[in-house]
Amino acid sequence: MADELKEQQEVVIQEKDPNEDIIPIESSDERAKEQKQETKEETPQESEGAKSKFKLTKKLLMLIGASILIFILLITALIAAFSGSDEPESQVIELEEPKLITPPTITQKFQSSKIDSMLIKANKLYESGNKAEALKIYENIAVYNESLSNYNLGVSKMNQGLFKDAINSFKDAIANNENIAVSAINLAVCALEINDERLFEYYIDLANAFINRDSDVNLYEFYNALVNYYRGYYIEALHALDLSNSKYYTSQKEYLRSKILSYLHEDQKAIQAIKAVEDYDISLPLGLLHARLGEYKEAKKYLNKALVDEKNAPSTYLAISLIDLKTGEFGSAAKTLKMLNDFNSTFVRDTYPIKTVLNPELFDINLAQNNYDLTKFFDQNSLYQILFYFTPYKAFNPKQTIEYIRKGGLSLFVDESSIADEYLETSGIVSKANVMLSQAIFKALNNKLREANSDFLEITKLYPNHSIVQFNLALTFAQLGDFAQAYKHFVTSYHLDPSNYIAGAYAIMAAKMIGRDAKRLTKEVMDTMDTDTNLDQDNIYKAMIQLTQGNQGALNDWLDKNYNESVLNIVFNIICAYITDRNDIVILATDKLNQKLPNDVLTNIIYSVTRFDVKNIKNYAKDIQVKFLTTKLDKGTLYGGATIIKTEYIKLLQIAGLLNIERESIIKDLKISSDNTKDILHTLAYLSLFTGHYEEAYTIYNELVNTEKEDDANTLFLASVASIGANHPDSAIAYLELAKLTNPTYSEARLALGFLYQEVGNIDAAITQYSGLGDSKYHSQFFTFRLE
Repeated sequence: MADELKEQQEVVIQEKDPNEDIIPIESSDERAKEQKQETKEETPQESEGAKSKFKLTKKLLMLIGASILIFILLITALIAAFSGSDEPESQVIELEEPKLITPPTITQKFQSSKIDSMLIKANKLYESGNKAEALKIYENIAVYNESLSNYNLGVSKMNQGLFKDAINSFKDAIANNENIAVSAINLAVCALEINDERLFEYYIDLANAFINRDSDVNLYEFYNALVNYYRGYYIEALHALDLSNSKYYTSQKEYLRSKILSYLHEDQKAIQAIKAVEDYDISLPLGLLHARLGEYKEAKKYLNKALVDEKNAPSTYLAISLIDLKTGEFGSAAKTLKMLNDFNSTFVRDTYPIKTVLNPELFDINLAQNNYDLTKFFDQNSLYQILFYFTPYKAFNPKQTIEYIRKGGLSLFVDESSIADEYLETSGIVSKANVMLSQAIFKALNNKLREANSDFLEITKLYPNHSIVQFNLALTFAQLGDFAQAYKHFVTSYHLDPSNYIAGAYAIMAAKMIGRDAKRLTKEVMDTMDTDTNLDQDNIYKAMIQLTQGNQGALNDWLDKNYNESVLNIVFNIICAYITDRNDIVILATDKLNQKLPNDVLTNIIYSVTRFDVKNIKNYAKDIQVKFLTTKLDKGTLYGGATIIKTEYIKLLQIAGLLNIERESIIKDLKISSDNTKDILHTLAYLSLFTGHYEEAYTIYNELVNTEKEDDANTLFLASVASIGANHPDSAIAYLELAKLTNPTYSEARLALGFLYQEVGNIDAAITQYSGLGDSKYHSQFFTFRLE
């Protein structure tokens, strides 16, 4: 009789993977109906067992059979009355490690009136003299009712999060030698919740030992899959699910299959499995699986649907905010995080703790090759930096300066159209100032850009109100990658001399690079040019401003009318032709540039990039190897020249697989160098990031910042990159805060700080950084995050 009652009970299983949420298994009405049939088929076996054990008479056997039949009818009626399943509740799923939804469990209890009827029947048997059979019913009712009560009480405590109380209830159910397998599985889940690994191991092994005894043929494979899943045998669990042809728990099986497939990083298959689930709302797990695949638009569609589940809405909102951070909707993410943080100050970190990491696309050669294209080389910031690099410096007396620095093609980078300044009153002052400028320009053109920048800063102290001095200082800042300082001094240069139109155009470009509104400045410069009767209206400065406005029509007009063969004009033609898809002009102009500056690193990079074959990256990589290993390049610019040379050169070497060869070459140069050690260290540290030598890069940047006092925003930022790579997040935060003080508009530093503050749980500080970025769609070159 105990076996019969066991077959008839409502089976409720909650299962849980270590550190994951619970997955319950519910019986269905269909299961209950089939159990009725199974019970009726087993009745003769029960009767025969009783006959053998107690040696009953034929008359007594008939009475027992009748009583058993009545008892079965009572039980099946109760099951029919109380069977069924509730709607599932969504449980938060980690964005990168999706979890299964936790439906509510169902406790099964007999009504007291039905138990009373069973007791009345047993009493009648006892009074009629069938004491043995009556006692057996009494015993079975007591044992089974106690076991079922303890089991259901455990499930109830489990659902309330009272896991220690649930453990005691399941232990009591097991002690009655009933429902051992399912009780042990649930007890193991509770052990996970309280982080008791020893208890988990004991009871999951116990469940495994009793599967055969407690499971009928229809449920064996499913229980076996659950136990293998908890023991970490995912392949075996999938195999068991494949073998299970039972129609019971089909939705739960597909959920479990999806969960296992997600662990095995078979995310597309996991999505297919979850879509086969019919009984539950699958919006949440579907959204998270799509997010894991980087399909953020699809992910947000499902996650927004999942918000109808109010209980789990905070977790769903948090998942959406993380997607917003991935897609550059920082303002939206900040608002959501503020709402959640006001709700619970530990919720964000406890639910989805993040880890700030270096962007794998930047440092992996295969990813670099697969993701490399012209749009990344010719993005807005790179285009502006290319112009900054090829722009001539200005001098008070250009001819005198050219004579002073004449060396190879360096004179190409001195503006011969500069006008002597009315602010300098005597020829003596002009001569003295020009010598100082010439010396600083000479350093800039001989790969000592940092020294030149320092010299220009000193000259501005002597001549703070001179447009040419401010322009040269701004140009060195722009070439060093400090665009906030470049903007400041380009604007100053333009306002000191409104006819210095290139300063105005470059101020607009720098404003774009730091996210500053330049509408008013743009109108001011354009209006001044329009009223200048001495200026050809088809000039390069106006075309440069049209470039910042995205006006392709104006760029096409410029290409049709410009025949100037200066270096800057040729470079600007390349940029305009690329943007307007006039590839014939790109090829022609790059050939001209290569003829004028055959040994210039950036010239050779542009030449190679514009011949990039997206369909054959491997052959392209070989072409790069040949060109850069056979061309006699001015390697000094890699050390002390403009930042764009270092970044783009190393990017090309990465695609070509030459980074480690170049690193060894730089180390040799460092050993024999005596006068440009700091510049070589800058390049070695940067290259070490891309070869995975993070601790080396971290050490070098520490030396540059703390010993050599190289505290510009770009160096401080790269020190933070090395800190993250070498797993020194506290140092990264310190360096980023210093970089942000030096350059408050530094988007890379602001975003990285946001990630790091969120990582350590300082959500308010993270929100401040994200709010400052707004919904800018900004994409960090160096940083991203993953979920812990």
